[in-house]
Amino acid sequence: MRVSPTTVALLASLSLQAPSFSWGFHVSISRGERVSASTRGNVSGHHKNLLRLQQPLYSTSTEDNETKTATATKKKKKLGLLTFDLDDTLYPIAPVLDEANTAFSSAMSNFGYVGIQPSDIVAAGKQIRADVAHDRSTTAVAAKSENSADPLKPTTVNHKEIRMAAIRKEMEEFILKTKLKQTAADWATDVEDLTAPVRKSAEKWARTTVHSSVVQAVYNAWEMERHHAAERHLFPDAISSIKQIQSDHPNVIIGAVTDGSANPMLMVFSLMPLFDFTVSWEDDIANVQQMEQFQELSAVDKSDELSWIYRLAVEKGKEMSAITNEIKKNDESDGDDVEWVWVHVGDDLAYDVGGAATTGAKTVLVDLDPEYGQTARLRLEGKVPEWSTESVDELETHRKMSTNAMDKVDARIQTLSQLPEVINELLNGKADDEE
Repeated sequence: MRVSPTTVALLASLSLQAPSFSWGFHVSISRGERVSASTRGNVSGHHKNLLRLQQPLYSTSTEDNETKTATATKKKKKLGLLTFDLDDTLYPIAPVLDEANTAFSSAMSNFGYVGIQPSDIVAAGKQIRADVAHDRSTTAVAAKSENSADPLKPTTVNHKEIRMAAIRKEMEEFILKTKLKQTAADWATDVEDLTAPVRKSAEKWARTTVHSSVVQAVYNAWEMERHHAAERHLFPDAISSIKQIQSDHPNVIIGAVTDGSANPMLMVFSLMPLFDFTVSWEDDIANVQQMEQFQELSAVDKSDELSWIYRLAVEKGKEMSAITNEIKKNDESDGDDVEWVWVHVGDDLAYDVGGAATTGAKTVLVDLDPEYGQTARLRLEGKVPEWSTESVDELETHRKMSTNAMDKVDARIQTLSQLPEVINELLNGKADDEE
C-alpha cells in the first residue's frame, strides 16, 4: 500500500505530540470538564477517522479548561470506544466457576487422579496464594530466586498461575498418598509408622512423577468449560443490549478488559461476533512487564496503579479503529466539532470504576438487581466469595479501593437493558450517578 507524503507528515507530527507511552486519552487534573484537542493542520477526512480515538477526552491543564469551556460545550460527543469487564458484568461468575471446577474434577479422573473434588482446587489455590504472598512480602529476594525453580510457588499472583500450581499440588498429594499406602502394604506396616527418610523419598518421587503436560491438559479442560459455561449463563439482556449500542453507534470499537482468564473471542456462539479485542491482566503481562507502570494486581492498592491495562485497551482500540476505517474505506469527515468518548462498563468499584476513571474513561457501574446473581460485590461488604482465593489483607485493600472509587461513578445500571440509554445520556451530558 502506497503511503502519501501527507500521511507521513501527519504521523511524524503525532509522534512529537504524543506522550512517550502513546496514550490516546489524556488524564485530567479534574474530571469535571471535558475538552477536545484542536485540529492541527489541514487533515483529510480519512485521516481524521483514523485518529478519532487519539483526540484527548480531557485537558491536562486547568487553565486550558477555563479558556476552552465555551468551545467544548459546542462539541458533539460520539462513542468511540466501549470496554467491558466480563465476570459478574455480562454473566454471573459463581455458577460459571462451579461448572468449570466440575470439568476440572472430571479431567483429573480421566488421568487417573480419582476422588479429587472441585472444592479441593479452590482450597489449594487459597493456600498457595497466601504462601506466595507471605514469602514475597517477607523475603522478596530469596523467594524470587526460590520460586523460579519451584512450580508450586508461582512468580506472580494471578489466577492462572495459582490454578496451575493448585492442580500440580493436588496431583502430587494424590501420588504421594498412593505411594505411601503401597510402601506400607509391602512392608506390612501402617502408613503412620513409615520412617522420615521413606516419606521424603516418596515426596521426591511424587514431585518428579507429575508431568507439566498433564497439568496443562487439565487446566485447558477447566478453561474450555469456563468459556462454555459463561455462554450458557450470559445475562438474558447482554447480547441484545450490546447489539443496540452497535446500532446506535455504528463506528464504536468494543473491547473486553478483564483481570481473569475470560476471553470473549473464545465464546464463539455469543460474544465473539460483538467484540473487536480483549486485554487481560494475565495474558498481556508479558507485553507490559518492561513498562515502568506495570504492577501485579494483587499488589495494587491505588486506582492509578491499574492504569497500564486500560492504557493498553485504548491502544488496541486505536489500532482496531484504524484497521476498520481502512477496510471500510471510510473517507467521511466528522468535522472539527466531534469529541470521541470512551466508556467503560463493569461491576467492580475498585478495578473497573477506579482504574478506568483514573485513566480517562466515563464509567458505568453494573450494580444489577439481586436476581442476576452477582457475587463479586460481597467483597465491598468485607466478605470473600466462595470462589475467590483472595487473602484477608487483599480483601481489605480491595474494599478500601472500592470505597475510594465511589465518587468516580458516572452512571449506574440495575439491568443491562438500561445500558444503551445510559450511554446516550452520558454522551448528551444528562447521566449523573444517583444514589
